Amino acid sequence: MRRNALWAAALALFLLAAACSSSDDGEPLDLSDYPYSVQQIEEIDDRSHFPTGQTYDGYNSDPPTSGPHADTFAPAGVSELAVAREVAVHNMEHAGAVVWYNCHADPVLDNDACAVLRNQLSQVVLQEVADGNEVLMTSYSLMDARIALTAWGYLDTFDEFDEARVRAFVNTFECNFDPENFC
Repeated sequence: MRRNALWAAALALFLLAAACSSSDDGEPLDLSDYPYSVQQIEEIDDRSHFPTGQTYDGYNSDPPTSGPHADTFAPAGVSELAVAREVAVHNMEHAGAVVWYNCHADPVLDNDACAVLRNQLSQVVLQEVADGNEVLMTSYSLMDARIALTAWGYLDTFDEFDEARVRAFVNTFECNFDPENFC
């Protein structure tokens, strides 16, 4: 009887490990039914950490979707201050998705319009976080698009708020790449 319990425990641990690691390799997803245009960005095969505050100029997309990054990450949710892209990449390494916005992209939004966009995005992000998803929202003035969504190896950019598009991205790509088993 004790031997059966040990075998059952071993099998349970094996199945749990298999379930937890099933999506951690970041294998390309089948996006044939994905309803939005998304770019699969070639991954930078370097996940090394460097001191927070150091910058990295070798990213192959803007905003970045992979590569070396800061040794700290930002808490999930809406950041009141702009998060350095090197920090946000660490969030993606932890299986997260990042929602970036730029009120200064052409045409530049006035303060009221920027507040509306920020509030719309915030509502979605905070609900996703409440649902247990690792999502970070930050401003990012260096991109040409108004809104960008990133996860490790994936980028979507657009200029008008689209709640369904943000939710679809988070629910499709968050936890797709999880080398440190955060999901």
